[in-house]
Amino acid sequence: MSEATGDFGTQSEQTFATTAFGTVTSKRVIYHRAKGWFSGGSREDIPLKHVTAVRLETSRSVLAGILLLLVGLTLLAAVSIGTKLCGAGLIFWAALLFWGSPAVVVNTSGNDLRPAKGTPWQREEATTFVEALRGQLFKE
Repeated sequence: MSEATGDFGTQSEQTFATTAFGTVTSKRVIYHRAKGWFSGGSREDIPLKHVTAVRLETSRSVLAGILLLLVGLTLLAAVSIGTKLCGAGLIFWAALLFWGSPAVVVNTSGNDLRPAKGTPWQREEATTFVEALRGQLFKE
C-alpha cells in the first residue's frame, strides 16, 4: 500500500488508512476539516510532525431526540397517510440523534482543533482513521 511521492527518487509515502474522514500516510494527514452530515468540509494536508493529538467523540442530541420522538408519535396517531409518514420520518430522525454521530478532532501544534463530524453509520471509519493516526503519532 505504498505510493511514491515526487519525481526525484525521494522516499516513498505509505498509506495506512483511507476513510470518509481523510487519509493517514507515513508523512502526512489528508483531513476533511469541518465535515458534517450535510457538508463535505474542506481538504487539509497536515504534516505528521504538526499533529499533536487526535480523539474520537460521539455526539448525541438526547433532548432534540426526545422532542422529535414525541412529535413523531403524535403524528403517527393522525388519520391521514401523509401525516403518518411525517411522523415516521421524525421518529427515524430521533433514532439517528439517539444513536449519535462520530466526531474526529485533530489537534495541531498551533493548538488548532479541527473537528469533522460523520453520520452514525460512519463510526467504524472514524475509529479506523483515529487508530491509524495514533499508530503514526506514537510509533516507536
